[in-house]
Amino acid sequence: MTAGLVPSLDLLPDHLDRDCAGASDLGEEEQERRTQSLVETVFAARRQFGITRLGSLTRLDQGGIAVAQAVRPLSLSNAVSQGKGRRLIDAAASALMESLETWAAERIDPGRITTARACDLGDEIRSLYADAIVHGFDVGWDRLPLTWIDGYDLFTRTIRPVPLALVDTVYTYPSPHPVAFPRTTTGLAAAQNLPAAILHAAFEIIERASVAAAERNPQRHREWRIDAASVAGPRASAILASLAQADLITGIWQVTAGHGLPVYRCQVIEGERHREIAPLPGVGFGCDFTPDRALAKALAEAAQARLTAVAGAREDLTRSAYPREPDRAQLAQWRDELRSPAATLPMPAGREAPASGAPALAAVAATLKDAGAAAALVVPLFSTDIPKLEVVRLVAPPLRHFN
Repeated sequence: MTAGLVPSLDLLPDHLDRDCAGASDLGEEEQERRTQSLVETVFAARRQFGITRLGSLTRLDQGGIAVAQAVRPLSLSNAVSQGKGRRLIDAAASALMESLETWAAERIDPGRITTARACDLGDEIRSLYADAIVHGFDVGWDRLPLTWIDGYDLFTRTIRPVPLALVDTVYTYPSPHPVAFPRTTTGLAAAQNLPAAILHAAFEIIERASVAAAERNPQRHREWRIDAASVAGPRASAILASLAQADLITGIWQVTAGHGLPVYRCQVIEGERHREIAPLPGVGFGCDFTPDRALAKALAEAAQARLTAVAGAREDLTRSAYPREPDRAQLAQWRDELRSPAATLPMPAGREAPASGAPALAAVAATLKDAGAAAALVVPLFSTDIPKLEVVRLVAPPLRHFN
């Protein structure tokens, strides 16, 4: 596997235009071929990335979603990364790319990093990040010496500084950064071309910012429960059928937000006939251009969350996720509520997704603006041509992914 240089930000627009021009909606056979090649090449080069194991968790549950995990023991964040998909090869590719995301974000070239106080970078930069700091942090954050890295703003087509704390994944103790900004992997993405990586990162940012806004202000950003029987999209309905066959009950909520993209929250919980594996519900979220794609993402993530709990290998899953004795009366009541169609809305009608490449990027950039982002800063982290793979971090201040 050949690791190319990360494209400089001066060349990033050309790189992006080239990938947009070559982007197209691939047929299923070609997509399968590329996914197979990606998994084989990355796995063959696993020592380069510190990956020691790629395994399947799929048969630990019966929900029909393939789930794989990649293990990178010397990771500076989670050592276990997971991926999901319609087929095991898709899940394996997803797990490997998630592992590569944090690997790349741990190894940023020191030559790209500068140190400065936000107050010395001008009022525009200070204002850009003022609402992105950790809630309740000292108002003097802008006078702290912070490390910065340049990003390319999709809105203004200019290069602007980004706090390194919002980009890297060096989650060691003590932290290399002051506790001013949240430490999260939101907006970290890998894909087989640059536009796809940016889209993946943007959907995640929009999804989590929307969910956080609903949790902070449920009166303004309500969640409406969707009648599962009204789901007709091919992706989501296939997953729902598979879950139902395994006696798994599903709850679906649409998260309302100030933008045009659908965002869903889902829960998957065992029915009474199910051999108890993980009694508490698995939770998943999803955002995409169409309701069917967004809901399919949320359902698959909820099914993966169950398998995560069953496998018990994630460091971020603490003992609080494994109560000695769940409240079974409460779980029974919750099952009944999820089965009831009362107080539900029908699934929204389908909508057309924009064409891949430049139209899709323009559509998601417009959505970020509608959601309240003042910038959409792309920080490239890793690039290789054999196989074609891009890792980026997208930062969209002042969108908040936390309460």
